[in-house]
Amino acid sequence: MTENRRFDQDRLQEYRKSVRLFGIRKGKFLEFEFVMGCEELTIELVMPYAAFKEFCEVNHVAELTCAAAIRADFDRLRGEDNHAGNIIQLGDFK
Repeated sequence: MTENRRFDQDRLQEYRKSVRLFGIRKGKFLEFEFVMGCEELTIELVMPYAAFKEFCEVNHVAELTCAAAIRADFDRLRGEDNHAGNIIQLGDFK
């Protein structure tokens, strides 16, 4: 059973994963789309910055885009995180 789970996880890593950040609720919850492979595999999610950062790291997100209207708010959230790490290096902001 463990081998099957490992196989499934390895298969998912073959897909290119990206995040499109499109909103921030109440100044702390990030609204975003997670795309795995193709547009048909998209889900909308909402989570606080720390969870978002962990989500991106765990899922090996290759590209992160951010709506220009929320860029300043996103930068503020990153600045409040004492351990911001490399999240900005996930991809280009648009």
